[in-house]
Amino acid sequence: MIEFWTLAIAAVTALACALSGSFLVLKREALVSEGLAHAVLPGIVIAYALLGDRTSPLLLVGAAAMGLVMILMVQAIRRTGVVDSTASLGVVFPALFSIGVLLTSLNLAGTHFHADCIIEGNLALAPLDRFVVGGHDLGPRAFWSVSTALLLVCGFVLALFKELKVLTFDPELAVSLGFRPGRVHVAWLAVVSFTVVASFEAAGSILVVALMIAPPAAAILWVDDVRHVLGLAGVFGLVSAFAGHEIGLALDIAPAGPMATSAGGLFLASLALAPRGVIVKGRAYRRSVAQMEEDLIAARLQPGFPRPCEAVRSELGWGLRRFEAVVARAESSAGLVRDVGARTLHLSAGRGEN
Repeated sequence: MIEFWTLAIAAVTALACALSGSFLVLKREALVSEGLAHAVLPGIVIAYALLGDRTSPLLLVGAAAMGLVMILMVQAIRRTGVVDSTASLGVVFPALFSIGVLLTSLNLAGTHFHADCIIEGNLALAPLDRFVVGGHDLGPRAFWSVSTALLLVCGFVLALFKELKVLTFDPELAVSLGFRPGRVHVAWLAVVSFTVVASFEAAGSILVVALMIAPPAAAILWVDDVRHVLGLAGVFGLVSAFAGHEIGLALDIAPAGPMATSAGGLFLASLALAPRGVIVKGRAYRRSVAQMEEDLIAARLQPGFPRPCEAVRSELGWGLRRFEAVVARAESSAGLVRDVGARTLHLSAGRGEN
């Protein structure tokens, strides 16, 4: 049963993170997930110091509030026009995380609460922290908190899908259509903040960031439509969760690391094999270069008027090996005719007519 609940928590975490991270990746704000995963630490520490109860739901409130503070600080610095949003985020979240580590060291020394739990998580033990209501055991607390975040993400996307789509690709159009892109953006980041907070107690910030970035980034390499990106990102997230869980069982290690590794592996495979991947693009690039080389030779020739090979090669400034390779290829594909004995080149009549 513990393995079942571990897998269930991993699955809902992967779905929630992949869906909430999709718009961040599409909007080129993937670093926000990294910032939120670290900047909310002061909120958790302060709430824990005040309440003294690590199971209190107010810890999520404190963490989410600190995430919203980070977002507002980043927006305020960006509006000054002095630095861009990436630089402002790079300033704010390390500062907040450092404050959280400092507060942990000063105020929570000697307790079982430490920053490593936030970074690494403890997915394998999450099923032991039960959610009991009226004497009834409803399952692991982490499962219900992350499921709530998943429902919140799905509800927000369904309710404001058009606004999110326009905001992601054309903020100026969103303004002209009467939307309030600033408010929608902050609201969405608040939802992302809650998802991060709900997820990383069990999964840890490293796995949360991996699941927020890698599955959507991989999905974008395969499909164009935003709906398809969301669906495929969710599938990739689930595959990463299941694969990582099985690898963790086989190696008898905590599943968070294998899950993050699986997500990264899926991205690398997509980067290589997807329609926008390096292999397909590399082939297209090599074809375009080959066509350009053949056209450069053909531009210096006319049908029925042979020219010395050495003269053509000299004009192009190519080495002998490259020139011979292009000529050999062009003889079969570009209507190039070579007289080996006379060492001349000319175009066939068909190529000249084209």
